[in-house]
Amino acid sequence: MPLIGIVFFCARCCGKCGGRVQFVDSKHDPCKRVVYTICLVLIVTFQLAAVVLAFINHHLFHEALASRDPRIGAFSQANLSLIEFEEALKDMIQMAKNTSSTDLSKQKERFMRIIDDGLVSFEEDFTKLSQANNVSDAISGFQTSARAFLPGSEAIAQISYFNHTLHGVISELPTIRQRLTDTLNTGCPIDKIIECRELMELANDQLKVRVPPNVFQIEEVISISNQIQRHLPDVDYLNDFNKTISNLAVNVKRSISDDLDRAWNDLAQSPKTREKLASVFEHIMVNVSTTLKFIRDRISLEINEEINDHYLRAVEYVLYGGVALLCIPILIFLILYLGLCFGTCGDRPYEEAGLCNRGVGANFLLAGVGFMFLFSTILMVSCIVPFLFGGTLQTEVCRYLTGRYPDGPRKMDQYVFESLKSIFYAVEGSLSDSSKSRTFYVDKNELDAIRPTLDIIRLNLSDAILTRCENEPFVEAISTGEFVSPVLSEAIDGILQGLIESFKKMDLESPFRRTIQSCLAAFERLKFLSVVDIREAIKEVNNPLTFIDNLDEFVSRLKALNMNSLTPHIQALVNGPVKLDATRGNIYTLFMRFNSIPDQMNHAVINLNKYNQTLSTSVQSSMNRGVNKLRPLLTKELQLAVIATWHDIPCQSLRLAAKRGVDSVCYTFLMPFNAFWTGLGFTLLLFIPAIIFAVKLAGLYRKTEKYSRDYEEPDYISYHGFYMRPPTDYQDNSHKMSIQWI
Repeated sequence: MPLIGIVFFCARCCGKCGGRVQFVDSKHDPCKRVVYTICLVLIVTFQLAAVVLAFINHHLFHEALASRDPRIGAFSQANLSLIEFEEALKDMIQMAKNTSSTDLSKQKERFMRIIDDGLVSFEEDFTKLSQANNVSDAISGFQTSARAFLPGSEAIAQISYFNHTLHGVISELPTIRQRLTDTLNTGCPIDKIIECRELMELANDQLKVRVPPNVFQIEEVISISNQIQRHLPDVDYLNDFNKTISNLAVNVKRSISDDLDRAWNDLAQSPKTREKLASVFEHIMVNVSTTLKFIRDRISLEINEEINDHYLRAVEYVLYGGVALLCIPILIFLILYLGLCFGTCGDRPYEEAGLCNRGVGANFLLAGVGFMFLFSTILMVSCIVPFLFGGTLQTEVCRYLTGRYPDGPRKMDQYVFESLKSIFYAVEGSLSDSSKSRTFYVDKNELDAIRPTLDIIRLNLSDAILTRCENEPFVEAISTGEFVSPVLSEAIDGILQGLIESFKKMDLESPFRRTIQSCLAAFERLKFLSVVDIREAIKEVNNPLTFIDNLDEFVSRLKALNMNSLTPHIQALVNGPVKLDATRGNIYTLFMRFNSIPDQMNHAVINLNKYNQTLSTSVQSSMNRGVNKLRPLLTKELQLAVIATWHDIPCQSLRLAAKRGVDSVCYTFLMPFNAFWTGLGFTLLLFIPAIIFAVKLAGLYRKTEKYSRDYEEPDYISYHGFYMRPPTDYQDNSHKMSIQWI
């Protein structure tokens, strides 16, 4: 914009780009002059107000940097915030040393809830590792098949119906066959005699039951069904395996309940534990206070006189530099106002006009435009640099800490934690690759020292102090943080180790081995099922009932004869052999399932023996995994319980001190800083319409003659067109002859 503007400005001054002056007003020029003047006055006035705002905030910014008054000085206010923070921590330390009478029932309920969830997870892991589902599925499949063939069941009812119907068909089929052949022999029409003879021969030779009833072993099936009924308690006793698996978490909880109560009482009521906790809390707070004192010494304006003098001198340079910078737009406004004054109050710029004429106003306006283009680069840089710093700090930090963003402090904590964690892991990963050259040196011990800082940041301190401390005590405020501090490990290490040892000492094998032996004994009593073998019956039931492979086709051929005398015989075939033959598929399925009972029982026994062999390894592996999962959860809850054993320490004073520190940066320091570049930016934005109106007005102010309607009359135009022309030679000779004649 500045470079293009300067070129345009120079071209305009040289009469190019619309810069040629028209000396006579057009019809609408007076109105344009008034409107443009008013618009430019308003624009310059708004710009002047914005620059005055920038002046005021620049002074406030200077006071925020240099003043020792905590009400207006940012560093003084931050220093006071740190002092109040230290005092609040000292009060909390003193309260932590007192004897605690805090009710830990809520913490205990949550602790027990985590124990229950952990034991359920342990039960699931144990089931997967030991492959107990294979045993459970095998036992369940065997029990389902065995119960399906109890007396009175649907399967036995279908088999009995098939047996009864088969005996009836065997006794009635010879009579049906004889009557059918007699009817075909005597009553067949002459035109169908060949078909009748074929059907009669087929009936005599093949309309017979293929096998006797005893081949289907139905009596054997019913006998075994009765034996299953007598041994049904043994079948039901196999449920103990599933009960043992499903009650594992309950049994473990019952085994360690006494140790849990003893550990919790030691944590909540032991004076020795209380003393450790108070010393741990004091150690933490002393470290925090030391860090705060170090920061306070760095930002104090009275610690080092030499540094203080240099700092104040730099602040003065900033003050005077800002004032000098803001004087540039003030100078431009002054020139524009002078141009507007001369253009409004001055005479037209004809030759006899005095100093106060519109031409001078036009020159002032163009001079103002030239200064706008000339200094706009400096002003834009001076606006952008504060914007990049102050705007970023406002949107990325203060917007969250001041609560203007929903749940801002927590979002800020998460963002800082994730950013630092990614940086930490990136640096840690670069250390492992020693072959690659690094541009900077990082000590691994320093990284190990920084690691606890990540745990502290994970506590969500900003959210706890700035938000939750307003209505909650300190313990409740930090209870939502995922915080595991190595400093607290000494106070809870013995308790935690005792719980883990109690968990590892449990005897999980004995109940399972007793259950396995009981199940194997039940299978031994059900050994009679291993003799089930009805493969011959399955083979025969899969074949057609009679020697005619397709009874339906045989019946269809009989119906095609259209002999009324055959109707009762056909109906007897349909109700008897044909209907019974249609049930073979279902009977075949039942026989197959019944014959699979021995295989299912053997499969369950094999899985039980295999489970018994790998039980020790499965128990040990599951316990190790359970301990690895439970340890961090128990550590966290015990540490929160440790913190809760202190008084309900209020943290309202801590919140007020932290809020004062946030306000010192985000309001006392940052608000004047951001208001400075906002006013300057608003001024720069209005420079664009100001340039347009100033250039337009400069052209209007330079016109020397008023507008008159006579300029548009035809006579006036003809008069000026004829009489104002330069004389020709003919006109000169005529003029001389007229004079001589006179």
